Amino acid sequence: MSNSNIIDNPRKAGAPDLLGVDDYMHALIQFIDNCNMPTTIAIQGEWGSGKTSMLNQIKHQLCETGLDETLDAQLPYYGIWLNTWQYSLMKTRSECLMSIISGLTNEISKIIKRKHESQAKAILGRVSGLLGKIAKAGAKVALSHIDVEGEIVDTILEKESQEAADLLNFKNALQEAIQKCLELDKKKGNNNRGFIFFIDDLDRIDPPVAVEILELIKNIFEVENCIFILAIDYEVVVKGLVPKFGTLTDKNEREFRSFFDKIIQLPFSMPVAMYDVNLFLLDSLKHIGYIDQAFYEKESSKDKLTDFAMLSVGTNPRSLKRLVNTLSLLNIIGDLKNNNKKEEYELIVNFGLVCIQIAYPKVYQALIEEPNYKSWNDKTARKMQLPEIGEMQTLVLKDTTEFDEEWETVLYRICQKDPYLSSRAFQISILLNFISEVIPSNLDFGEEINKILGLSAVTNVNLDATPKQLKKGEKVRYEGWQGFEQMLKSNKSIVDFIPTIKEVHDYFEKEYKGLIQFNYTPNFLTVSCKYPNSRSRTIIFIRLKKNAVMFEYAGKNLLINSLAEFTESVKQEIKIRFNELSEKKK
Repeated sequence: MSNSNIIDNPRKAGAPDLLGVDDYMHALIQFIDNCNMPTTIAIQGEWGSGKTSMLNQIKHQLCETGLDETLDAQLPYYGIWLNTWQYSLMKTRSECLMSIISGLTNEISKIIKRKHESQAKAILGRVSGLLGKIAKAGAKVALSHIDVEGEIVDTILEKESQEAADLLNFKNALQEAIQKCLELDKKKGNNNRGFIFFIDDLDRIDPPVAVEILELIKNIFEVENCIFILAIDYEVVVKGLVPKFGTLTDKNEREFRSFFDKIIQLPFSMPVAMYDVNLFLLDSLKHIGYIDQAFYEKESSKDKLTDFAMLSVGTNPRSLKRLVNTLSLLNIIGDLKNNNKKEEYELIVNFGLVCIQIAYPKVYQALIEEPNYKSWNDKTARKMQLPEIGEMQTLVLKDTTEFDEEWETVLYRICQKDPYLSSRAFQISILLNFISEVIPSNLDFGEEINKILGLSAVTNVNLDATPKQLKKGEKVRYEGWQGFEQMLKSNKSIVDFIPTIKEVHDYFEKEYKGLIQFNYTPNFLTVSCKYPNSRSRTIIFIRLKKNAVMFEYAGKNLLINSLAEFTESVKQEIKIRFNELSEKKK
């Protein structure tokens, strides 16, 4: 029996790589294994992007377990894990900071006691005494000497207060205890290099507190033979620094960046854009029983699901898990209401509509109001109270493949009401067009959409809130070949095939000049009729695969490994496909 859900837990140590990130992980591990200490590394990424999973894998590869002496002897570091969110629960800011100081110190003490029990008391005596003094003074002392533009240790040394002396002595005592532990290790034949501190969930706590924790680490725990690996979203740091520097502007951006650079020696951003969604998504859908083995083995159907996901929820693992769990519940409800097996097109369309429900709830709400979106017109726009668009803008839209039909213009107007939707309007149009092409032409389009929407509506969350806007500089659509090529160059598995893709692109541009339009997306290139004779207008999908490209046209899937395989026979077949779809023939 299939499981009903996918748990939103981080990837466990040693678990298989379902997103294609192991190359990045191994590179980071190699860097850590050979770096000079002390150093601090930031694993950056939004919620659900896999930061904790990355930390798990690094700890598994580099740090002792304390359970297997033979294995531990081969691993170069002691690992200490600290979940800042748990330490912050039900505590004031000062209490939170003090508990983190105590927590890290206690974890160091546990390791020293486990490894060198007879000498532990002598090694740790000074640390324990000074920790007690700091606790009495309060953690705010640790932060009162922070000077972003100056050297922290120098600033402390200039202070004459007893608290400052205790703080400096505590840092020195920690350094001595760690150094003594490593010296005793070597005498036992264990060449342990030092300690790695994994600081997780900084982006789940109040941003100013997260910044204070960063300062705390820099001030107290940045000692020899120690590495700090922090899981944090840079945007949290920016929010946390607003009380210090004011709202981020072009004029003070350098101050924000300087603070971050002073604490972090290496920023590493989770490679979300490079995640291989296919394996993770499709295995999950099979795991919950949404698709069966026959569907799983059908490349064209699987690719449609991947395309829909890429055009909506994207590659964030947490968003994908929510998508899968929503589909699982809908699948169970459907089975209870009707035991008939769903047609393949129903599964695909339902998947696409749930993608819209999760990623673009306001568009989904519009579909609930008027399911037959292919019939949207100016009357629909007035009913939805959509903003008007000018005559010049209308002319521009008519010359754009994604918005040259009346219903697409209404969609554009829906998107203009929301900054996030406006930035994603092209993706949404492409997604709805793809969904419309899945429904068989002999069926009533509006009835089919209405039928499938009726099921997915039970998981709709209708909130009048604007989703998180895209980060500055993030591309949502590639305008012309140049932008598309830059995206291709960022994917090492496709770089070698850029000349082939360009030759194919140029062939279509020259052969069908004025009769076709290109759509450039992160996952594929499509060639469409500029003057279609029906609602279907896509001549060919050129899908980007690892080490090849896939041509999809007229129900065929053709893997192209070199330009020589783009034969005259293939060109002729595509020409026939064009003439079937276009009012203007070749």
